[in-house]
Amino acid sequence: MNNLLQQLQSLLTKKSPSGGGGGLSDMLAPGALGGLAGMLIASKKSRKLLTEYGGKALIIGGGAAAGAVLWNKYKQRVRETHQNEAGFGEFQTPVDQRAERLVTALVFAAKSDGHIDDQERAAIERSIHESGYGEKAEALIQKAINRPLDPGWLAADVKNEEEALELYFLSCAAIDVDHFMERSYLTALGDALKIPQDVRDGIENDLREKKAQLTLE
Repeated sequence: MNNLLQQLQSLLTKKSPSGGGGGLSDMLAPGALGGLAGMLIASKKSRKLLTEYGGKALIIGGGAAAGAVLWNKYKQRVRETHQNEAGFGEFQTPVDQRAERLVTALVFAAKSDGHIDDQERAAIERSIHESGYGEKAEALIQKAINRPLDPGWLAADVKNEEEALELYFLSCAAIDVDHFMERSYLTALGDALKIPQDVRDGIENDLREKKAQLTLE
């Protein structure tokens, strides 16, 4: 794990001294991600996968799940697709904005099959409120639910290959593709992030194998 990821992990695992009213980054602390996924994601295996890896900082560089060597190979491949973009790879998104992007990605994943009805929405909002993430987080999730599903918008401010991969990796982990709308969403997100097809296939195959190994109670 490089210095950037270590720094980000340190920031994301800090807890606000005042509890649930802390920054959005608190929502991505180990353990918090799995809890949030449990409220948003319908697939039991996806929820369990995110819960297990959420405690191991899955999102602080998907290499925690994919393995460092493979993750570095993925980063190199993504870097190549952005080589003509001035400044790509030289900047990083501030932590709270990065957290906001990933939380929104979880909501978009939950919406990618076209189904969050009023009853499901009310249950999600009630669970988020009871979990004590704070007003800022509740407002973000409500805004993401209201926002039209737009993978291009989600990917628009990605500044480097690490952020591109973590966004795509989280989205793949959260979605079990069993509907054409979910496949269309992941394809559009991968296109917007300029993730090479071999990297997409590798990530999906890896996650599919991990989900197949899970046992549900």
